[in-house]
Amino acid sequence: MDKKWVSGAGVVVLFVLLLYLFIGFARHSARMGHIVKELSGHPGQDKPGYHIVLIEQERYHPYWEMVEKGAREAAAKYGMDIEFTGPVRNNMEEQLSLLEKAIAAQVDAIIVQGLNDEKFTPVIDKAVNRGIPVITIDTDAPASRRLAYVGTDNVAAGEALGRMVVQTTGGQGKIGVIIGSELAKNQLQRLDGLKNVVQHYSGMEIVDIRSSNISHMEAIQQAADMLRFHPEIDVMVGTSATDALGMLQASRSLKRSPLTIIGFDNQAGTLEAISRGEIAATVAQQPYLMGDMAVRLLYQHFQGMKIESRYYTGVKVLDRSNVQEGESL
Repeated sequence: MDKKWVSGAGVVVLFVLLLYLFIGFARHSARMGHIVKELSGHPGQDKPGYHIVLIEQERYHPYWEMVEKGAREAAAKYGMDIEFTGPVRNNMEEQLSLLEKAIAAQVDAIIVQGLNDEKFTPVIDKAVNRGIPVITIDTDAPASRRLAYVGTDNVAAGEALGRMVVQTTGGQGKIGVIIGSELAKNQLQRLDGLKNVVQHYSGMEIVDIRSSNISHMEAIQQAADMLRFHPEIDVMVGTSATDALGMLQASRSLKRSPLTIIGFDNQAGTLEAISRGEIAATVAQQPYLMGDMAVRLLYQHFQGMKIESRYYTGVKVLDRSNVQEGESL
């Protein structure tokens, strides 16, 4: 009986020993597999996926909040870790500094505007030379080595503004224009598109152009000064999200009516003013789609898929007849 007990105990001990060795081997294999994945650029499931940084033009701006939403939801879908950063107030130099910091941190990918070819192109190229793919969003840097551009065709968007001016005024009017920035390429491209249309109508003239620096208060001030210096202005056009509401507030304070106002983007206040008939129309971009597509393209790139160099997200002209559609862009 004692011999049988000893023999049985020995089998149990042997089984436990074998089980222990098997578990150790399995853990070692899993650890080695994880290391291989890290070395090949594919982290294990117990750690976040690729680390992406999206550098915004201005944090907490409604337009960039929609870009964030699209990018965040796409990142969650594809198992990516995304970080949002940007200046609190529009500042190109700070954007460039944040771009340099992202490169120094050796992130896996960067999404950023290409606001100024001379300044942004060499820094974008620096990132790419260090193995960090860059997607330009909202504003392109076509001379750079960026992977792709996602956003509006800004010249075409400016032409849409011009056609809306013609449609609303019948091709007659003195126009005041407020652009978001004199340094940002996307704003200058929209202005060029507007001019492309207006120049074909002898009854229309752009009499003044000023910059709001993507600031609501500055848009009010610039619009008010413009209306004081040019009382003949009867049409005002904005090329950034803050401009139309600034024009509206300035016209109210100066009791300037009638005044045709055409804006850009789909801020809630702009849509409400269109519903009331105070703003004639706006040309709305698709910021949610921009954020979503930029992250999706990076995911496809990491999977070894070929992507195109340019993806235009399109714009939609909103007036009183279809203003409710702007809430979903």
